[in-house]
Amino acid sequence: MKNVFYEGKVLWSQVDANMHLRHSAYADFAAQARLEILGSLGFDANLLEKLHVGPILFREELIYMREVRPNDTIKITCELTKCRPDGSRWSFRQELFRSDGIQAALINVDGAWIDTIKRKLVGLPEEWASKFVDMPKSDDFVLEPIPIKKVETVITNKTMTPLEEKFEAAKKRVLELTEKPSNEKMLELYALNKQATIGDINADKPAMFDFVAAAKYNAWNAKKGISKEDAQQKYIDFVEGLFQKA
Repeated sequence: MKNVFYEGKVLWSQVDANMHLRHSAYADFAAQARLEILGSLGFDANLLEKLHVGPILFREELIYMREVRPNDTIKITCELTKCRPDGSRWSFRQELFRSDGIQAALINVDGAWIDTIKRKLVGLPEEWASKFVDMPKSDDFVLEPIPIKKVETVITNKTMTPLEEKFEAAKKRVLELTEKPSNEKMLELYALNKQATIGDINADKPAMFDFVAAAKYNAWNAKKGISKEDAQQKYIDFVEGLFQKA
């Protein structure tokens, strides 16, 4: 049994009049497992509040296979079955097992992220989209393309140069890599992206023992003096190199 993200005992309050786990409790256990898998990737309540996003469901399907009795201990798995590169739409498959190893239920959910301020569906910021897509996946996982209409809307809202269009395409393409790049390569992508969009570093040097922030600071600072256009081209070339080595 792999990708178990929640294990717990069936409480008396979760039992119905027939002395087995009530229907809504299956959904509650599945939701807790999804929260656990998000938490393991860093998507805790503080981050979601900072990003002003939250997960919502479009569909929740529960298929009951065996009954679960009071005091039994259950385990819930969680795997990503479908997702867009920006994390804007996603689907999970979850299995509920009893303590005897028998599968008692199958749960399928489709969902998305919502901007909690604007109350509109949104994709995740680039850094967090890559983390989200990196979670455990099913054997039949499908990476769905972002609808062309959505991409065209972004482009028409701002007049882009040919180089800028290639740069934006490269940022989306990097999310399609089958394997996550090494930390060193991720830092290079981060630094080139910052230099290409902002220019020379404008952030304060992080605290001495904040090693992750320090690594990002040093990587971006090393690009000082490179023009935005040159940084965009270097980013495009670097992404191309990642796919050639994949």
